[in-house]
Amino acid sequence: MSNISSRRRNYLLTPHRRDGLIEWMKSMLMHSFVLDALDTTGADTFSHFEVLIDEHRKMTDQYLDDISQNNKSTFVPSRLKQLVPQVGTFYTRLPLRKAFEAYNHKYGITKRRHICISFNEIRHILNLAQIIAMTDMYKGGSQLGLLPPLVPNGNIGGSGGVAHHVKKEGETDDQAIRAWTSMTVTPRREVDDKSDGSQYSGDTTPEERSRAMCDRSESIAIEEAFSLLPDRTALPGPKLICFDGDQTLYSDGANFESNPRLAKYLFLLLKHGVTIAVVTAAGYEYQAAKYELRLSGLLAYFKEKGLKGDDLERFYIFGGECNYLLRLGADYKLHAVKENGPGGWMNSTKHMSESPGNWSESEVKSVLDMAEASFNSSMEDQNMRARIIRKKRSVGLIPKADEKITREALDEAVLRIQSELDNSKINLPFCAFNGGRDAWVDVGNKRVGVQVLQSYLGVPPEESLHIGDQFLNTGNDFAARSVCPCVWITSPEETSYILKSILRLAGVPLMAILNPVDYEDKKQVNGDKDKKGIEKKVDFDEMERRTSRLAMDVFTGEMIPLQRAASRDV
Repeated sequence: MSNISSRRRNYLLTPHRRDGLIEWMKSMLMHSFVLDALDTTGADTFSHFEVLIDEHRKMTDQYLDDISQNNKSTFVPSRLKQLVPQVGTFYTRLPLRKAFEAYNHKYGITKRRHICISFNEIRHILNLAQIIAMTDMYKGGSQLGLLPPLVPNGNIGGSGGVAHHVKKEGETDDQAIRAWTSMTVTPRREVDDKSDGSQYSGDTTPEERSRAMCDRSESIAIEEAFSLLPDRTALPGPKLICFDGDQTLYSDGANFESNPRLAKYLFLLLKHGVTIAVVTAAGYEYQAAKYELRLSGLLAYFKEKGLKGDDLERFYIFGGECNYLLRLGADYKLHAVKENGPGGWMNSTKHMSESPGNWSESEVKSVLDMAEASFNSSMEDQNMRARIIRKKRSVGLIPKADEKITREALDEAVLRIQSELDNSKINLPFCAFNGGRDAWVDVGNKRVGVQVLQSYLGVPPEESLHIGDQFLNTGNDFAARSVCPCVWITSPEETSYILKSILRLAGVPLMAILNPVDYEDKKQVNGDKDKKGIEKKVDFDEMERRTSRLAMDVFTGEMIPLQRAASRDV
């Protein structure tokens, strides 16, 4: 189901489901491919993309400076803006040539003769360029050691252990880029990741067991590398990372229950100074238990690993895209962040024109009334087997039990209400989006959510990163593009890969081994192993069994006993 929903949200056969910048890049690269010259001209083409983006950034900054100083200015579009009218703001440089060369070294895309570079491959290259740009090494320095060059057998430094290398004056980040190319490949399919690599089910293949052991060894190496650093050492790279929920941290419509690899990367980021925020359309007001259920496995992992103090308090969840802010406490429970009064998040962000603290309830009601009427009209016109639910800050068009709504019908409903709200006199921010199985209109959007977090936490846009799967204009991550750098993923497996890439490119040494290694004699890391030296595991299966006694209707947030849920008419 999750694969189908992801494919439906990112299907690219219609204009409203295409990304203008990536499509333009693909068309430019097609010429070289047809002439069988991509191997010799591909890198130069990406260098040209870099030049155009740098020019666009400079002209945009100049225009904004003129506006702020003179209150008037003539907008002159950049060459990139003329070529791709939909292009938005770039908050950092994008080292696209470096990213292309690393990606090509890893996958050999310029050696292909029958298949041109694809939309998804350009998406991966853009993601990699964004991560490189946000690491301190790309800016010229890091406290963490870099890896020595790759050797022919694929190992780092020619050994099976962690290679610690102190960066010398004058060295570049090329070694870290080469180290990235030795990582396991980008996820190509769904992976059943119920174990942390130390145990295997009987039906796994030797190749899968070897890959799982390699992933486990990399996670151990990250922890060992961090253990050598002074306490509270900040990780080079983004200081605030925001995540979508469905299809980014967990499968569409599911909960975060059994993904120890992703849980470990999030744990390590929190432990070393990065603020994590889940900015999700799921809106259960301030009913913390319902958000906790959606993140049950992740919170259990934090508790088992002993995450404490300020590290816990750097984990936030923003429900309803920008309406309900909660923070993790010392009891490993989510607690509402005060809205008003001294230090309240709404009160502290009222200087922002779109802040929820400035909304009037009458305007909120007008948005919801229009959305409900429009969805009723779409449902009737297209004979949808659906129903409408209305919450305090959102309206949803959801399928009836055992029914599906077609992608085209959902897109029509979304584009129809988008047009109606755009042409109305309502000034509130909103988000109308196709969720894959359903359609929603939220008062507010993720642009507002990320901006509120940036202002409340004091993190500038260029040090913020949003990771999500819905960056087409019928998706709810689309709005975040205007306020911070973004990474476009399509599954929780890709999210894990992105976080591992951030750790690698930040200079954290990882082992690139090809065969399983016996970790019985590994030294203890921060007291996180038992007497035999084996890393303690979170029993995700037991945790899932305990939390499965109750189910939750993800549309309404209603808690229902599992027996009733099996036959419930939604």
